[in-house]
Amino acid sequence: MANELTKIEIVPAENGGHTVTHHLKAKMRMDSRSHSGMAHYVEPEQHVFGKDEGHEMLRHLAEHLKIAEPKGAKESEEEDDEDTADED
Repeated sequence: MANELTKIEIVPAENGGHTVTHHLKAKMRMDSRSHSGMAHYVEPEQHVFGKDEGHEMLRHLAEHLKIAEPKGAKESEEEDDEDTADED
């Protein structure tokens, strides 16, 4: 079972990219060595995206936040590219 996401941090990197950190809810552990109801720390997950990986970072965030990518977004971007090409 996947850990529950509690917080996401996005930090700009010196190289122009970003580091995305997923903070996860502490796991409850029940065994003979631990006390009942004792939470165990879960190390945050870090994902690094380079300067030219903005779209990949946004896709990654959308997946973890369960946000659907808008339909037709890619098509409208292509149309914008064609419009700017005519201006040259």
